[in-house]
Amino acid sequence: MHIDFHCHLYPEEYLKRLEDSKGDVRIEKNEKGEKIILSMGSRAGPVTEDFFDIEVRLDRIKDNNIDMQILTTPHPGIDRFSPGESAEMSRIINDGLSKVVKKYPNHFQALAMLPLIDTQLALKELERAIFDLGLKGICMLTNVAGKTPDSDFLLPVYERAQSLGVPIFIHPTTPAGAEVMKEWRLAIILGFEFDVMLSATRLAYSGVFDRFPELNFVIAHLGAGIPFLAGRIDRGYNDPTCGVRTKKPTSEYLKELHCDTVSFYKPALMLAYDFFGADRMVLGSDFPLPIGDLQAAVPSIEDMDISREEKEKILGKNVERLLGLKL
Repeated sequence: MHIDFHCHLYPEEYLKRLEDSKGDVRIEKNEKGEKIILSMGSRAGPVTEDFFDIEVRLDRIKDNNIDMQILTTPHPGIDRFSPGESAEMSRIINDGLSKVVKKYPNHFQALAMLPLIDTQLALKELERAIFDLGLKGICMLTNVAGKTPDSDFLLPVYERAQSLGVPIFIHPTTPAGAEVMKEWRLAIILGFEFDVMLSATRLAYSGVFDRFPELNFVIAHLGAGIPFLAGRIDRGYNDPTCGVRTKKPTSEYLKELHCDTVSFYKPALMLAYDFFGADRMVLGSDFPLPIGDLQAAVPSIEDMDISREEKEKILGKNVERLLGLKL
């Protein structure tokens, strides 16, 4: 079974809220009259029917040899609003995703968005999402309103996720310092990848992985540059002036992460395979965003120089294990 772990659906009521928003996170129209999602200077879209029409999506995935998608609604996120608004938007998102799952449980499952800017509200919504809605885990951003994922206010959420046995998918968002990335959509092209590397390295250096050894994290886009820079990242562990105090070298923690395969570039896929291993990679398309590639998702894995058994793990079996799916 082919399961696309990294893909996005935007419930229509959530899109409506973004259209009504007057803040830095909103929907606006471009010169062609198309709706564009604006978030802290970065843009995504245009918002076509692929973003919200589940019947259209069902045809799309079947045409591209994908049996199931794990739906999320991360970017632009909900952390740039007030705690009350953030909690309301998380409920709208999670309710919308849950409706799709209930209608087509054999083709869609979903991960919850939480109002992480308020720990108690986040924990409350986590309980509702898992127990009442049947969602399979958490999707969070690489920074929460500019605060890094090793921040103390997030620790109770990690603790509860570990006790529930649900994974956390860390999806990139606009990083700090994005003012220099406004042209050419560089906040998404490069900034997102920097924030993936920063968030994963901070989680490792800070000891969060030591503290929650049974909590599964999935990081986006082949781990960005982590497989390439792992040796350099380990220098921080070996250099006493960096102050890293963990039980083992940083790369050993990073190798225990899972990553999605949103890259579609064979040399990068093989590098990630050499670093993470087939047991730690999950299929991803980043559909429906233009930077993704639904058509290339499965063929890019089939083209890897690895065994059939390893390809089947990446194409679906690893997600079945991570989410406890009984298919």
